Amino acid sequence: MAGRRFDLGAVALAAALAVLVPTLTGLDAALPGRALAAVAFVVLVPGIPLAYAVRLPNRLATVVLALCLSIATTLLGGALGALSGRWDPFTVVTATAAVGLLATPFAVSGIQSAPPAPDSPRPAPPVMARVGGLAGVAVALGLWWVASRQTDAGAAGATGLVAVVPVTYWAALLVLAVVLAWALLRPALDHVVLAAACLAAVVCCYLLVNVADGAAGPGTTWVHVGFVDFVSRTGDLATGADARFSWPGFLAGTAQLVAVAGVADAAPLALPAPAFFAALVLPALWLIGRVVTGSPRSAWLGVLLYVAFNWYQQDYLSAQAVGFVLYTGVLAVLLWAFSAAEVPPLPGPRWRAWLGAAHRIPGRPRAGPAGRAVPAGTVIGLEAALTVVSAALVVSHQLTPVALVAALVCFVLTGATRLRTLWVGATAMFVGWFSYGATGFWTGHIEDLFGDLGRLGGNVATGVGERIVGDPVYQQMQYSRIGWTGLLCLAGMAGWPLVRRHRGAALFAGLAVAPASLLAVQSYGGEVVIRCALYASPVLAPLAAVAVAGTGRAVTRLLGRLPGTAAPVGRAVRFGAAVVLLAGAFAALTTTRGLNASFERVTAAQVAQARTLLAAAPNGAVVGTVEAVGPLPLARFGEVSAVGMPPPGCRDDVPACLREQVGPDGSAGPGFVYVTGTQEKAGQLRSGLPAGWTDRIVDELLGGGGYRVIVRSTEVTVLERVVPGGPDAEGES
Repeated sequence: MAGRRFDLGAVALAAALAVLVPTLTGLDAALPGRALAAVAFVVLVPGIPLAYAVRLPNRLATVVLALCLSIATTLLGGALGALSGRWDPFTVVTATAAVGLLATPFAVSGIQSAPPAPDSPRPAPPVMARVGGLAGVAVALGLWWVASRQTDAGAAGATGLVAVVPVTYWAALLVLAVVLAWALLRPALDHVVLAAACLAAVVCCYLLVNVADGAAGPGTTWVHVGFVDFVSRTGDLATGADARFSWPGFLAGTAQLVAVAGVADAAPLALPAPAFFAALVLPALWLIGRVVTGSPRSAWLGVLLYVAFNWYQQDYLSAQAVGFVLYTGVLAVLLWAFSAAEVPPLPGPRWRAWLGAAHRIPGRPRAGPAGRAVPAGTVIGLEAALTVVSAALVVSHQLTPVALVAALVCFVLTGATRLRTLWVGATAMFVGWFSYGATGFWTGHIEDLFGDLGRLGGNVATGVGERIVGDPVYQQMQYSRIGWTGLLCLAGMAGWPLVRRHRGAALFAGLAVAPASLLAVQSYGGEVVIRCALYASPVLAPLAAVAVAGTGRAVTRLLGRLPGTAAPVGRAVRFGAAVVLLAGAFAALTTTRGLNASFERVTAAQVAQARTLLAAAPNGAVVGTVEAVGPLPLARFGEVSAVGMPPPGCRDDVPACLREQVGPDGSAGPGFVYVTGTQEKAGQLRSGLPAGWTDRIVDELLGGGGYRVIVRSTEVTVLERVVPGGPDAEGES
């Protein structure tokens, strides 16, 4: 009954949002909570009623599908509005709400006609234990908040954030490790406490720098904020100006959210984005872990390992972050469908059976081992829903659809899905969009696009070797990232033999390895290795959890054989080992994820000065910057441009380079110059430039008499060109 109440409550909430949000949008009502309602609308409408109308016999699979469908609808609706030339967020959100409301009766009917779930044989966790666990989570978050007020991320250097976080931060992580170890080892799992503690770990490890500085990082976030601002202002796509406009789903969908939320731009959405996207992906990760490990306890451990190894920082406000949510959701739903279906056995030796697995077709999913198979209509509805999600991925990101196709092919080759043509549809949509919808991306760049094809070694070298540059200490710290990811891969490899008798063993191996195929396709600007690790992590993490859990059981058995070792001693050892493991993993995450904090951070002061500069600059103005980091691109894309100072490759003799670039009196230079402390750190760490190199540039410009100071501080310096007897800062270079 509690499960049915949850289902009906979710549908009722979605219906209420479907009425409320379009109303607030149409009235443009400035009410408290409007932005939160808009975000809830994007993740729940129309996905909740549509997913329940499909009638999957698994609540978590339904929730995962609902999240994916809702987000996909926003992406497709935004892209359609921008591509059609009829940009009208109110119309799109109203149509989306109408779809949700029309599906609501079917969802309610499906919930009420579903057979009641059998009573769980597991005892409910004690109330006081839950209260104690949640109190521990609250204490950890309180300590973290104090730490965010004490952290000076600007003091970070070559070793990154780990050298500057205060003791209160480490105390927060230790409290979380204790709560999680206690909750994982209890006889009765409390999913509420575990979910709350996992989310708290995400907040603590992913948001510290953003909250401490009062603004979102890294700098690429603000490029996307600027692109979204362009779509919001013009209702158009600058496909000829930047390749990312050729995949408009994310940009147009976010612009639609900005309009519906009633905020000025996407900046308020950017600060909590890493934790928000991680929260969206956690249900899918747990479902994948449940299938791979066969254990709810190990599934939670897999979620924690994913959180702890996710240093890649691909969860900022970006198409990649949204795409990963959809990618992981599709994997989770298909893995659940495979695990819930009756699957014909493969005859013969294991190697021969695997080779012939592609001919196997699983049955339709069942509601439990003894339940009835779902009707054919449910399978058709599921395939239609996943096709919509695939379409949203295709129009939103360049790389994730390729990874999805590789994963779908794995499902077919291992005989693990009835949806055998889903990969064909996804491939056709990708090829069609790439050929006709993304012409602005590849026209005139065929050599750049296909030059990396087949260059496996070169793409790996670009993604690894060429990124280890600059300051010697910083170079050594980069190896910690490589080692941390390597440890996850090794743990996943160690876990696979323990599940080799699982009917999905070949599928799990394929899903973990398939992303590596991207290495033979493109270097992706030197980031393809990171993306491969990211796409593999939803399966590698639960496989690693199997290895960790297996090691824990082996140690427990060994302790039990020792003479004189009482059971309480064994439990204490297991608890202590779990605390050390989790605390160490969080410390390693802080080290690896926070390595670039000194130059990837963005402060509120930098944002404020960038807004002031952009407001003052005339159309066509040129702004000089010394590094491509920071929030300068947050607005006025297409109206204000940036130029490097001095030009790339000309930093050995900075004064001579600058004189040649701006002229003896500054008259040939950009109208403004924008320099930040993070740009100073970027040059030091990534290019090996001496301390104070940005001050030399500023002093040289001021010494030439062509510029005056608007503001100068350790955080940000803004100069304006003022040439005596010449034109004022008109922005013409």
